Amino acid sequence: MKYLYLTISILLFASCEDIIDLPLEEGPKRLVIDANINWQKGTSGNEQSIRLTETAGFYDITVPIASGATVKITNTVSAEVFDLEEDENPGIYETNEFVPVIGDTYTLEVLYKGEIYTAEETMLAAPDITRIEQSSDNFFGTTAIKVEFFYEDPVEEENYYISQFSYPSEYALDVYRTRDDEFSNGEENNFFEQDDRLSPGEEITLYFYAASKTNFDYMNKLLELISSGGPFAAPPAAVKGNCINSTHPEKKPYGYFRLSEMDKETYTIQEIAE
Repeated sequence: MKYLYLTISILLFASCEDIIDLPLEEGPKRLVIDANINWQKGTSGNEQSIRLTETAGFYDITVPIASGATVKITNTVSAEVFDLEEDENPGIYETNEFVPVIGDTYTLEVLYKGEIYTAEETMLAAPDITRIEQSSDNFFGTTAIKVEFFYEDPVEEENYYISQFSYPSEYALDVYRTRDDEFSNGEENNFFEQDDRLSPGEEITLYFYAASKTNFDYMNKLLELISSGGPFAAPPAAVKGNCINSTHPEKKPYGYFRLSEMDKETYTIQEIAE
């Protein structure tokens, strides 16, 4: 077996000597719709934006911007229409007149390069973060700080949630997690982060969203795809969102249209008690 390892090592190191430019075939461009309508508790929720891009080739360094689209969101209950205009940043479409209503269903419509894309979703309510607790654990001589954000799960219906933890910028990208209430309906639950790099005085922020079942499934598949990388991973598969191409159904776009109330809590790491 040691000879097999040696052979693999030689091949790996030898491959570093030459640059191989594989002629990968690029598929047709697809629209990518990043449409997260978040209504932060305590605000009017009138300022909202979405981002439109196109799929990029394997060797592309930049992401193509989808500029020049016509974008609108319609409340299907009240028939109120909100037009999103492209701002000075190409591909970003904004409105300052949006009216969020819990329980109402909204339709997104994007007209881009002669094709119409649509999606539909309901604005969902998110529970309040009721308390925050800090603790610490010692793993093989290293202290890891744990911060827990608690909330009360409503008992009347099935609920699905998405958490987004924002660390100090020099640490890492935002961390996303999902949770449902299948085994904890109506109980106090929590999302938590634990990291040995956190120090007293630093801040960690939780963005807490309600999610539909389809959005919950979409995020789980997306997070699984992100975490399954590696040199021997299976080729990634496209994660299907809730957006459709009404003009050419076979040219399905990527991305998701989501609407959610959001609770945001920032916590400052405290000194660890001796």
